[in-house]
Amino acid sequence: MKAIETLLQSWIDEKLLPGAALRIVREGRTCFSLDVGATSVACGQPITKDTLFDLASLTKVTATLPAVLLLMQEGKLAADDRIGAFFADCPADKAEITIGQLLTHTSGLPADLEVRSRNSDIDLPGLLYRQPLLYKPGEQVVYSDLGMIWLGLLIEKLAEKPLDEFVTQRVFAPLKMERTCFRPSASCFPNIAQTEYCSLTDAYICGEVHDEKAFAMGGVAGHAGLFSTADDLCLYAKSWLYADPPLLAKQWRDQAVRNHTAHANGSRGYGWELNQTGTLLSCGQNFHSTSYGHTGFTGTSIWLDPVRELAVIFLTNAVHLGRNHQLRQLRPILHDAVTTALQTV
Repeated sequence: MKAIETLLQSWIDEKLLPGAALRIVREGRTCFSLDVGATSVACGQPITKDTLFDLASLTKVTATLPAVLLLMQEGKLAADDRIGAFFADCPADKAEITIGQLLTHTSGLPADLEVRSRNSDIDLPGLLYRQPLLYKPGEQVVYSDLGMIWLGLLIEKLAEKPLDEFVTQRVFAPLKMERTCFRPSASCFPNIAQTEYCSLTDAYICGEVHDEKAFAMGGVAGHAGLFSTADDLCLYAKSWLYADPPLLAKQWRDQAVRNHTAHANGSRGYGWELNQTGTLLSCGQNFHSTSYGHTGFTGTSIWLDPVRELAVIFLTNAVHLGRNHQLRQLRPILHDAVTTALQTV
């Protein structure tokens, strides 16, 4: 695996990335761990196994998705339930959106808000009510933060407790993901990868969620806000690949990684992006067609290949370098290097 270490170190040396944590899970164990670079390009701490990364949109599949599936498993929610059944004042054009459509990004809601700023006010659920639908629900795949925000609100309504409290108790604690949390305390987590420079504070963001909408919501949201380590995400990956420990029954894990959007020319499971289209995704060319994964805007990703019993967790704070970084080009290169290396082990 020396070639992978050399590759990542070269990206750090070329200042393509500030730092990164890579974990490879194979056949039930973490077979490769690498931490390189620093939490910041200037005076940053070294990346270590304890470094927390802002997961950005990995929140969708690491917090919101398992929470929704647990509620389904317990019979408190169904994929064909209408959102209007839970939000009585929901306008008629959105009341018929189903939970399944929110999970598969086929709700018709826009991808994002037109105005995004860290000093925005977020009025929920009113803001969601006012968004125009781009398509009739179920017709098109439009990857949407707004749908996952709505699912976060729904989880809180059904669980009768805040989202962060529910997922900590029901997801992270059972999986022993002890360093996974929203709103990390600097006193508890001194080593946090810095994200983007913020002109409002004249400093790099560190320990606060990078996403503007999640920040305006207090740091806890269904689409972003979660922080974690690479080792904790290995535990999460194992819960999907091997049900170790059991969190979700096989039927719910299988349901989540089935393509629910073929009718809309998409390749989406519940939450997960599926590697079924033959296009070059961030997992590169060699992951099996049954693979599934997700990426995060800050520079995070997780890909799972159930046929090879393989998971690759790659966490970096690429957005620290600005939004024109090269990570989109680098991710497939890394995953191809991993699968090539594993063929020789």
